[in-house]
Amino acid sequence: MKKILRRFLLILSLSAFAVSLHQVLQHWNYQETLVDLNQSLRTNVSKEALSREIETAIKNSEFNDARMYLDIAQSNNYQIDINAYQKIINKKDTKLSQITTQASNFTQGFIKGKSGNVAGIAGSITADFTVIGDARDLKREYSKHQKGEDINELIVLLSGAGIGLTALTVSSMGTAAPAKAGASVIKVAVKTQRVTRGFQKHLVKLGRKVFDWPVFIRLIKQKKSTKNIRRAAKQAYHPEAIKPLKQLANQVNRIRISTSTIDTVHLLKYIDSPKDLARLEKISLKYGTKTKGMMKLLGKGALRTVRVLRKTAELLISLFSSLLSGMFSFSLLFRRLLFIC
Repeated sequence: MKKILRRFLLILSLSAFAVSLHQVLQHWNYQETLVDLNQSLRTNVSKEALSREIETAIKNSEFNDARMYLDIAQSNNYQIDINAYQKIINKKDTKLSQITTQASNFTQGFIKGKSGNVAGIAGSITADFTVIGDARDLKREYSKHQKGEDINELIVLLSGAGIGLTALTVSSMGTAAPAKAGASVIKVAVKTQRVTRGFQKHLVKLGRKVFDWPVFIRLIKQKKSTKNIRRAAKQAYHPEAIKPLKQLANQVNRIRISTSTIDTVHLLKYIDSPKDLARLEKISLKYGTKTKGMMKLLGKGALRTVRVLRKTAELLISLFSSLLSGMFSFSLLFRRLLFIC
């Protein structure tokens, strides 16, 4: 009888040990923490390298970038003559030159939807908000399709989704506006070839569920006119599938708010997956207008995270119970082995 009882206790204790180990694994969670970019900067980027970035930005008349690098240098105590650089920037970046250049670039961006500067991108996004930009891009891609040329599927999908988001922005009294802005920024980044293949594939996968290009083509052909592009786009748009794409667009818009529109367009070239985008959003919330400079100086490695074990109460309890059940199980097993011997 004692033998049977001992065997039963051994099986019970081993089962309890297995269950407790399973509980430990359930609570063995890691928290991803971003690396300290300021520390990485001071370790990996010399003052000579930072000076070159400032001088290149001034030479290319990218004065906002030059000021950004000066801000990074000052906040990280780089021994650079900041005042001397500031005088050069102020001398070259006059109000008259700003107004003339910005007016021209805004118009080009609004009409053509292509630009790599602040004002041009602002014009392109403004056009998208008035539906002019999305309709223009759809018409352009449809014309290419008619000629047998390759279309840019992602531009098609973002434009179609954009028209739907514009309608949603109006009907929701502006609550969809952040997603619309984010989608427009992504589209500009696609046009300027700043979206990686990996992220493009993900966006296309989401976009195909939102906008049906074959249906859009069929509707345009039925009307035998491109004048009804917006109406056809709305009919080819599936609002019930917009949530995942809308979520990504909202993240892009939050990065835009933390940094700037043109900086966000540039920053998208570091994104290969939704995880990268989430990390970039966290970086932008922490470093603000210096984010673009940090990423350019440190590269994609800035998106790395450090895994830290979450020491929760559940984990500690599970470890304690696992230890007790393990000790009891092995003591019974050891006694059984001695008895056999």
